[in-house]
Amino acid sequence: MKKLSFFIALLALSTNAFVACHKHDHDEDDTQAPGLTISSPAAAASLSGEVHISGSVTDESLHEMSIKVTRDSDGAELFSANPTVHDKTSYNFDEHWTPAGISAETAVTLTIHVEDHTANETEKTVKFSVK
Repeated sequence: MKKLSFFIALLALSTNAFVACHKHDHDEDDTQAPGLTISSPAAAASLSGEVHISGSVTDESLHEMSIKVTRDSDGAELFSANPTVHDKTSYNFDEHWTPAGISAETAVTLTIHVEDHTANETEKTVKFSVK
């Protein structure tokens, strides 16, 4: 019985969180995808030491954002961040990543994905290398 009560309470909390997010008064006619500018790193750059990942996103009402760096040879995720952009109209990001355990020059891909409250999405990638 305790497990059932716990499950019901957990379901109620998750439902309330979902409704709270979607309860906002968002413009359902919004068909514009978020704007995304990646300032760094530059495409085809060869970087050593700390990698700066910076840029900006804009939209009428941002919802979610993810930043990932993966190794091209095997798709392994080397870095990830999920900045809090919920309900913002603009956000400047500046993440820092120091590659660990990489001894030779390694090709990687930065992928940034942004979504607004009406499910419009923007995704951009930058290929570069780290050593």
